[in-house]
Parts: sequence; structure tokens; C-alpha cells
Amino acid sequence: MLGVATQDTSLRTSVIHAAGAFVLQMLLLAAVVAACRAGLIADHHAADARIGHASHEPWSRWKAAVFAAIVLATAWFPLQSIGSIAAWLQLFFGGGQAPAEGHSTFELLRTSPSFALASAMVVVILACAPITEELAFRGGLLRALRGMRLPPWTSIAIASALFAAVHIPALTAGAMASGLTTLFALGVVLGWLMERTGRITAPIVAHALFNLINLILFWTA
Repeated sequence: MLGVATQDTSLRTSVIHAAGAFVLQMLLLAAVVAACRAGLIADHHAADARIGHASHEPWSRWKAAVFAAIVLATAWFPLQSIGSIAAWLQLFFGGGQAPAEGHSTFELLRTSPSFALASAMVVVILACAPITEELAFRGGLLRALRGMRLPPWTSIAIASALFAAVHIPALTAGAMASGLTTLFALGVVLGWLMERTGRITAPIVAHALFNLINLILFWTA
């Protein structure tokens, strides 16, 4: 309807695709919530086996958000170190030097002639992407795996691997090793936050802060 071609890799297309995915997922989420309230969907999440949480009750949203910010700040350098080690191993085994910017979005932001489109993409990066991806992978997939009675860390590992895999098309050439390992490790942290607090708020906040720090480093580097 907006004249966007699937093969188009421009910033405008990326913004439209991301915004469309966000709106669609919010509509689907609303349908699921309505179905749950109507008793059509039962929640079989194994809350009694959450990692490091003796109580069945989830944390308050504010406590979960603050805890997520502290965890992300603590985990930032280890996450970057994991990516650096993967990049070094790639270089050691003849895979070539990893680029400074591993995500194609950064190149689109750098070359965008439109301030409005760049601003829209920043909103996507800081709000839409963390919300949609966390609802999908931690709020949906991880809870589904736990509902199947899989162990917490097994569920987190599966969700984290798929979380990293869906980012493959957005990773630039030469950044696969560092990008995938960093994203997998980030997924583990986000999954642990979900299990620890029982709140989707925690991984959303941590994910948004991770993206924010990357944006700040991108603009200031």
C-alpha cells in the first residue's frame, strides 16, 4: 500500500517494516489478552520454578525495571568482551576483520539524508524493537517452552538461539561471529531477567538500554 518493495533496503523501508510489525504484534497481543480473559487460553507457565525466585508472585514493575537497568549496566562490558573474543577467533581462523558497526541499521542512519526518517528509526530501535522482540521471545516463546515443562536454562538457551538467529539478515558482512555470540549472550541475560522477576518489563527495559548505549556509542564514536 505504501509502495515498499521487499528487496528495498532503504531506511524508509526499514522504518515502515518495523512500524508495521510493531502495530501488527500489538493487535495480535490484544487478541491474545482478550482470549485469555475470556477463558479461551490457559496459562501453564511454570512460575513455581523461576530461577532464583522463591515466591510465586512476580516483582513489581518498578522494581523489575530498576533491577533490569542495574543488571544491564553490570553485563554491558562482559557482553562486549564476548563479542570481541568471537571477533578475535574469527580473525585468528582466517575469517577476516570484523567491522566496527555490525548492524546494518547503523549504516542506514549514517547515510540517511532525512532527519525525520532517522528520528523514526531511533524510536523503532529504542521502543518498538525492544517491546516486540521481548513480547515474542521472552513473553511468548520462553513462556511457551516453560509451559512445556522444559528446564529454565534449556528454555532460555533455545529462546536466545532463535533470538540471535532472527537478526542474521541485519548483521553486516564479517560481523556474524561477534554479532551472533553477543546477541545470544544478551538473550540469556534477558531470559534470566524474565525468569528472575516474572515481569516482561525487565527484559524490555534491559533491551532498550542495550540499544540506547549502542546508539550513544554510534553517534559519539
